[in-house]
Amino acid sequence: MMMITETTSPTLTFRSSPEPLISYMVSNIDDLVQCSKEAVYYQHMLLPSLPTFIKLVYQKCRLTPTVLVIGLIYLERLKKNLPQEAQGEYDTPYKLFLAAMIVATKYIEDYSSHALSIYKIVSPLYTSRELNEMERSFLGVLKFDLYVDITEMDKFVEEHQSIELELLSMV
Repeated sequence: MMMITETTSPTLTFRSSPEPLISYMVSNIDDLVQCSKEAVYYQHMLLPSLPTFIKLVYQKCRLTPTVLVIGLIYLERLKKNLPQEAQGEYDTPYKLFLAAMIVATKYIEDYSSHALSIYKIVSPLYTSRELNEMERSFLGVLKFDLYVDITEMDKFVEEHQSIELELLSMV
């Protein structure tokens, strides 16, 4: 386990490729809530597959591995707070991913450029109002528990070695 002092800021890097982390993100989100497999609304029919959607948002918004991991930690917290019988619509996994990424970027950035780029990229599918509603709902289920310390990130990296991440410290 890597030792990082409390006075340093963590940063995550990929040892090779982002693919293992993106694949883990897809499977994690797919398992959060039992969702309808039927695209009922026109908006649902415009959505690419979940893996393609996550990869596109990751690439076009230039999300960092740190944002992705903090988002995954938030999704784990969300799962603990949701009732076991929670169900969602066809696009619920997409909304959960977006909410986790928006909240993570806003929490760890001094400016919200990544959050704004997420809004722009998904604007044909979701309005700013819908994204704000997703964010508020997500925060409510999380009970605004957003703090992620270095130890928690280190633990995540250790428990998910197949994702091929490395936790570095920045002074």
